[in-house]
Amino acid sequence: MSVRRTSLLFRKPTQLHSLRLSNAMVLLLFRWVRRSKLMCPLTVEELCLEAQKDQASDRKLLKVVSSLCSLLRSCSVRQLVLTESCIPAQCLIPLLLLHGPPTIKLSEDHVQQLLVLVHEVQDQVLTLSLLNVVSGDLTSYSLNWELLHYLLQQCPAQTITVNLRKNRFLQESAARLLPFLGRIVIKRPTPSLVMTSIRELYRAHASHMVPSLLRSLDHVINLSCRELDSVDSAALLFTLRHSDGVKVNLRWASIPAEGTRSILSALDRVSELSVDRNQLLRFIHCCAASDAQQEAASGLLRTLQHRLDLSCQSCVDLQEEDQTEPLSLTADDCRAASIVLKHCSPDTQLHLQDCEVEDGGLDLLFSVLDRVRLRVSKSVLLQLLSLLPVHSERDTVRRAESLCGALGGELDLSHSTLDQRVCGGLVQMLDSCEGLTELDLSHCQLSDQLLLPLITHLHKVQVLDLSHNQITDASTDVLLQLISIHSSIHTVRLFSNDIVDRRPFEKHKQFEMW
Repeated sequence: MSVRRTSLLFRKPTQLHSLRLSNAMVLLLFRWVRRSKLMCPLTVEELCLEAQKDQASDRKLLKVVSSLCSLLRSCSVRQLVLTESCIPAQCLIPLLLLHGPPTIKLSEDHVQQLLVLVHEVQDQVLTLSLLNVVSGDLTSYSLNWELLHYLLQQCPAQTITVNLRKNRFLQESAARLLPFLGRIVIKRPTPSLVMTSIRELYRAHASHMVPSLLRSLDHVINLSCRELDSVDSAALLFTLRHSDGVKVNLRWASIPAEGTRSILSALDRVSELSVDRNQLLRFIHCCAASDAQQEAASGLLRTLQHRLDLSCQSCVDLQEEDQTEPLSLTADDCRAASIVLKHCSPDTQLHLQDCEVEDGGLDLLFSVLDRVRLRVSKSVLLQLLSLLPVHSERDTVRRAESLCGALGGELDLSHSTLDQRVCGGLVQMLDSCEGLTELDLSHCQLSDQLLLPLITHLHKVQVLDLSHNQITDASTDVLLQLISIHSSIHTVRLFSNDIVDRRPFEKHKQFEMW
C-alpha cells in the first residue's frame, strides 16, 4: 500500500473489516498519527501484523511494538492478530499490558514462551493479562507443577484449562490439585487420575469438594479399563451420592458384584452411563435379581439413553477380533432383559446385532417386543420369524404384531435363505400385520416355486423388493394379478431376475426392473 493511496484512504471516516500491516507500515502510520496527518477516525475489525522476511534488530522490533501501542490508542481496533508475527515474545509485553480492546490473538509459540517468562518475573499484572488473552485455556501448552501452581495462586478468579496428555505430571499431582479443583478444568483426564482423585476425596470424607472435582472433570467420571476393588467401588459410590447429573464411563471396567449393586442404587445422580455389552449384562442381571433391584431398572434404561445395546457397537475401541466375536445370550440372559424392559419407555431400543440367542431366550423376549424398537442381525431375525407360529392362534397373531411393530413396519430379509419354517413365519406375519409397509426379499434365491406360496400374502406390503433372485417369465401373470387386485402396492422391484419378456410390465408404473 503506497503512501499516497493510504493518505487518500484515511481522508474520510473509514471502517475496515480487515487490515494487514507490515512492520514498516506500522511505523509509517504512527508517524502520521504523531504529525496529525490521520485526520479522520479509523475503525478496524481485525488488524493483522504480517510476517517479515528480513530479520530486524530487537531495538527496531521494540520500536514497532511501541508504535503499534500508540496506534491502538488512536484507532478503534477490535482484534489484533499476531499469529504470523516473528516479534520475540518478550517484546510483546507492552501490548499485553494495554487496557481494554483490542483482544489479542497470539501464536502458540508466543504463549508458550510468555508462560515461562511470567513465571520468571513473577509479575501478577502481566500474568493476569496473559491469562486473559488466552481466556485461561492452556490446553495446547506444556506446563510443570511449579508454573501451574504459580498461575493458580496469582489468578484466583481465573479458571485454567489444561490438557493431561500434554502434562503427564498431573497424573502424580492429584492430591496437590485438590485445593484448586474449583478453578481448574482437566481435558482428557485418564481413568487413573480420576480414580486417584475420587479416592483422595473419599479418604478425606471431603464431600463438599465433589462438585468442584466434577467441574474439573467436565462432569465426566471416566473409569474405562480400570479394575476396581472394594475401596474403589466405595469411593465411586461416595462421589456419585454427592454429585448431580454426572456422566459415568465404565466400559471394560472390572467391578465387584457389590459395586455393581451400589452403582445401581445411585443412578438417580447419573445422567448418562456408558458400559460395554458384558458389563451391561451384569447390570441387567443385577436389576432382575430381586424385586428391590427391579426398581433400578427404569433408572438404568434412562442413563443408557433408553437403549439396551448388546451389539459390537459398544466395543468400538476393542481389537478387531474382539469386535466380531458374537455374544451368546442364554434363556436366563433374555429373561433378565425382559424383566428390565418391562420398565422401559415406548422409545426404548433393543440391539441384538452380533449376538447368538437361544430359541428359548427369544421366546421370552416376545413378551416385551411391543415395548421396544428392535435392531437385530439377519440370523436372529430369521429365528424370530421361525418362532412366530405357536399352538394358540391368538398368541401367534400377538407375536406377529409385536415383531412387526418392533421392526418399525420394515422387514429386511435380503441375502437370506428362506427355509420352510421361516416362510411359514413370514406368511403368518404378512397375514396378521397391517403395519408392514416394506418387505425386502432381494438376494434370497427365490425361484418361481418359492414365490408362488408367498405371492397371495403380499397384498398388504406397499414396497416389495424381489431383486436379484431367480424369478422367470412363469411368474409374470401372478405378479400382474397382485398389483391389479391390490392398489395399495405402489412399488415392486424386479431388478436382475431371469425375466426375458418385460413388455407386460411396461404398462404398470409400479414395476421397477430397468
